[in-house]
Amino acid sequence: MAADPAVPEAVSSGNPPPSGWRSTRDYFLAGLVASGFAVAFSEMLASFFVSAPSLVLTIGQRFIDITPAALKDWAIAVFGTNDKAVLIGGIVVVTIIIGGLLGVVARKRMELAAIGFVAFGVLGYALGITDPLATAGATLIPAVAAAVSGIAVLVLLRRLLQGPAAEGTDPVPAVSPDSRRAFMTASGAAVVLAAGQVVIGRLAADRTQSVVAAREQVTLPTVAASPTTTAAPAATTTAATAAAVEEAPVTEATTTTTRAVEEVVRTVADPTPAQIAQVEGVSELITPNETFYRIDTALSIPNVDLDTWEVSFTGLVDSPFSLTYDELTALPMVERYITICCVSNSVGGDLIGNAKWLGVPLKDLVERAGVRPEGTQLIGRSVDRFTVGFPTEAVFDGREALLAIGMNGEPLPVKHGFPARLVVSGLYGYVSATKWLSEVEFARWEDFDAYWIPRGWAKEAPIKTQSRIDTPRPGTVQVGTQAIAGVAWAQTRGIEMVEVQVDGGPWMEAILPEELTIDTWRQWHLEYDFTPGAHTIAVRATDGTGTTQTSEIVPPRPDGATGYHTIQVVGV
Repeated sequence: MAADPAVPEAVSSGNPPPSGWRSTRDYFLAGLVASGFAVAFSEMLASFFVSAPSLVLTIGQRFIDITPAALKDWAIAVFGTNDKAVLIGGIVVVTIIIGGLLGVVARKRMELAAIGFVAFGVLGYALGITDPLATAGATLIPAVAAAVSGIAVLVLLRRLLQGPAAEGTDPVPAVSPDSRRAFMTASGAAVVLAAGQVVIGRLAADRTQSVVAAREQVTLPTVAASPTTTAAPAATTTAATAAAVEEAPVTEATTTTTRAVEEVVRTVADPTPAQIAQVEGVSELITPNETFYRIDTALSIPNVDLDTWEVSFTGLVDSPFSLTYDELTALPMVERYITICCVSNSVGGDLIGNAKWLGVPLKDLVERAGVRPEGTQLIGRSVDRFTVGFPTEAVFDGREALLAIGMNGEPLPVKHGFPARLVVSGLYGYVSATKWLSEVEFARWEDFDAYWIPRGWAKEAPIKTQSRIDTPRPGTVQVGTQAIAGVAWAQTRGIEMVEVQVDGGPWMEAILPEELTIDTWRQWHLEYDFTPGAHTIAVRATDGTGTTQTSEIVPPRPDGATGYHTIQVVGV
């Protein structure tokens, strides 16, 4: 058997390794332990202060901001909603490995290794103070802690490795058995302490603890009147808002609401059995909050102070104003079922969900502000500075657009935008669905590009007609009559027909339950007699305008994926 080239010959032959190789390994381990301890200690301290950002999350957030769009697309495609956890884990691993290399440097030059730990603390502080919710003093605490604790642990482990050898007599003294035992004992203790710090940090002061506690005290207002219809687009109540609509850019985003010219039914009552497909394996008509998809740029959920939070209406308006949470919840509310989805959703993907949203019609608030004729873009700003932007006309064209505070009968979950967010039917989330909303600003369409636009995504983003097969799953299917079922969506237009094709044969019309609203997805199902062998199943939908989704395969970038969802099964 050939020797492993990565292992010294003495090791592969069973003989003790040379002292130099073993010494390098030990110093690398010392650096790993020191950097891991530093990260854990700084994270624990950061968790005790609301205005002290996590250094790991801060570095990750800045990494997201500068990451090429293609890499982000790849991460979402491969890891889905787990992309943030993978990024955080990757940052921790890379940081600890860099610490290991600093440990090797410390073998001869401790001062250079110390400079490396100081550089990490400085970088963390410099990035941390860019967090809009952080303060300079609180940010300094975990930054200094990371540098000092890392250096201290590395100095201790280095001295244990060197033993009683006099400094200067041998720049790299051999490691004695006694020194190595002491070193391993101390390293183990440091690892245990680091793990304990992680646990303490999470249990004692979770970063969202205060906002979670505030949310638990919220009682949602009741909806005094729940009309089941939405009238055709009405003239706005001020000349300024009417002019804004007239001057807004005519885009696909604002011309696809074709059914708004008549009275549109948008029920707010709970779905009836006639609106729900009784088929096992099909997506629930109403997506539970705990399984609702989450895609955003926030590595840590903003810890919003409800006592000081406000949402402001600013920019090109005649009467700018702000609302506290109490003032917002005192306004007349409506409930609307609206399906929202992410533009990164691939054909057949699961970055989509349907919920009952409680909120104030955005139109009412915009009219109160009095948007000026030149205010043709509505910009939503989050407390963490994330931005979206869409045509102001979308507020007035009859679609549902809410400043939402509730989701499926409870206050917005923290991860879905508590205390308030924007929900706009018919527009992909990256241009409309601002979570943790802090400001609604109006600007000229040509004067501002929101967060994702310079990163290669389209500025206009109407949701495309799409359909998905939920059951059967790719793989095997039992021979005989089995259900083929799924969901289809075309927000603001509704779904009129869904067709299924098996093995390139004729398109078969699926059964549709009664429509919940034109703003929500619609379940569909079809019984099919499967025979033994391989089968290819495809689905397509036709929306309320009579337009059938295209078969052209297009990736999500820049304005949403297209193509028929197609799966392969084998009858057994």
